[in-house]
Amino acid sequence: MHLYVSINKWLISIVLQCSLVIKLASSQGVSCFQCMTTDPNNDSCQDPFSSLLNPIQTNCQATSVGKNGTFPARFCVKIVGRVTSVDSDANASYLNAIIYYRSCLVDNIMDSTKALESSGSFRLKGFQSMTGSIRLQGYMGLCSVDGCNRARGFTSSLSVIIFVLFFMKFISGFEY
Repeated sequence: MHLYVSINKWLISIVLQCSLVIKLASSQGVSCFQCMTTDPNNDSCQDPFSSLLNPIQTNCQATSVGKNGTFPARFCVKIVGRVTSVDSDANASYLNAIIYYRSCLVDNIMDSTKALESSGSFRLKGFQSMTGSIRLQGYMGLCSVDGCNRARGFTSSLSVIIFVLFFMKFISGFEY
């Protein structure tokens, strides 16, 4: 009986500490990798990705549609694709190049699709601070876990699953 009471107190303590951490973290932005292709021939943003060349941006801030200023980011994004066309005022040297873009967002740009990943044709307006837009054929992924825009496969979910399984095994080892 004494062991049962100790375990319950321990579990209640862990739940309270976790809820405190979650509350504190909720006021901060998600941490994302931020980079973009500036030179298709020498691209430190491409896959395989190196976090040594592009360190993670903690408490990422971004603008929000219809609002002034920056706000804590809720999502990380990765866009990769081959440029299929450029506007007349855009940089024509990007035509047929593969570009990478990793950043953070406040707004869910995938809200209309109800999916977190999408492949197809995308238009980037104001890419690299250029006037006009570029159209690319590729992949776009959105996620909400720190550092999840590192690679196409979002591996952060795997670490959470492993932790939960380990924790469940640990708890089930106690007998009442």
